[in-house]
Amino acid sequence: MKDTDIEMMTQPLTTEEGFLNEACMNELEAAIATMPPSYERLANNPEWSTPIFIGYREIVGYFAHWAVRNIRGDDPIFPPGLEKMIGLLTTIIRPKFEDIAGERWANLTLCEINKMLHDALWEEPIFNSWNDSEVVKGWLDLHALLHNVCISIRNEKRESDRFNERFEKENS
Repeated sequence: MKDTDIEMMTQPLTTEEGFLNEACMNELEAAIATMPPSYERLANNPEWSTPIFIGYREIVGYFAHWAVRNIRGDDPIFPPGLEKMIGLLTTIIRPKFEDIAGERWANLTLCEINKMLHDALWEEPIFNSWNDSEVVKGWLDLHALLHNVCISIRNEKRESDRFNERFEKENS
């Protein structure tokens, strides 16, 4: 699928009486349920498919950040089992990173990072419970959480590139 391939809804959002159209809502739910994950949707985007040098702690740190930040409301303050999920994620991804000067690093694309997170966490019951409004009253959109980890890494890379460009320009 190219970035320009867009499927349009066939049903109007509202009925002639001004109520939400159930057929449109069903069509929307079906579209969302069959939407490929972002690591597939963005695979042809150069920014998402160019490897970057990254440490596993950055990924785990942004995971914890977005697990807390994405909750709506004050109860709970952080998702239950967050520490276990941080430990599990670390245990799964750390071996994929090479030890360089006492830290673990890898060259990965944002799509690879997103897929690695998905593979590590998607089947975990604690992680999936965060999407249950009985467990997390504000519930978490798990796809958004994993995508936001990559967005934060991308934004940090952009800012670093801007800084380096200014530095080179001013000091060359």
